[in-house]
Amino acid sequence: MSSLLNKLIIIMIIFVSLFQKISPTKKIMYLEGEQLDSQISLSVKTDSKLFLIFYVKNCQYCTHALQILKNKIVKNFEDEDEISFGSINLDEQKNVWQGLRFNVTRIPYIILIEKNKIYKYENTFEEKLVMDFINEEKNIEDAMDIPPKTTFFSKLKAAVNELSEKVEKVLIMFGIKKEWSSKITYVILFFGLASFIYLENKVIEFFRNLIFNKNKKNNKNNNNIDNKDRKENNDSGKEKKE
Repeated sequence: MSSLLNKLIIIMIIFVSLFQKISPTKKIMYLEGEQLDSQISLSVKTDSKLFLIFYVKNCQYCTHALQILKNKIVKNFEDEDEISFGSINLDEQKNVWQGLRFNVTRIPYIILIEKNKIYKYENTFEEKLVMDFINEEKNIEDAMDIPPKTTFFSKLKAAVNELSEKVEKVLIMFGIKKEWSSKITYVILFFGLASFIYLENKVIEFFRNLIFNKNKKNNKNNNNIDNKDRKENNDSGKEKKE
């Protein structure tokens, strides 16, 4: 009995080991929001590569790239732990800020995070070219820093600073040598937004009253017509009785 059990255990071990070799060991991770942040932190911490593709669903180039990545490229790295692959769907609301964070200007947008730096892939998506991009020795001059996590307020601050710099340049062009503080821009934006909201409410209120008064007038006219019809019917009924 024990010998039979040992044989079954050995067969199961062999079967499991064969199944692990046959089945793929590496997959493309579907990353959303904070999951991407976690994978980037893990890549930096373990000094491993992280290949990322930003895409949208209704894009034939994205679909083509994902198929090549899944069916060909990832299989070449099944036994390697020094690289991971992730996909980010920009149609998802959670990933909108990630698209802004990494300044995605076209799709598919492909980057490789290696040694705490970002390298952008700018060729057509072909297996050989992508494999060369992953494996080649990188030029540090082509590297970009990993951008910090993007929030609404960080984007607002960056936009205000950029706008303040442009205003200051315009003032210099007109011979006005005066420093333009970001605080002034914030104040102008605040009052501009407050004015916009006030005017928007006034416009909505105007059209609401216009529609209400029009409906009220129509209802009054309809009531007058109904009353006139009733009076005429009553008069005609009296005439018939007489």
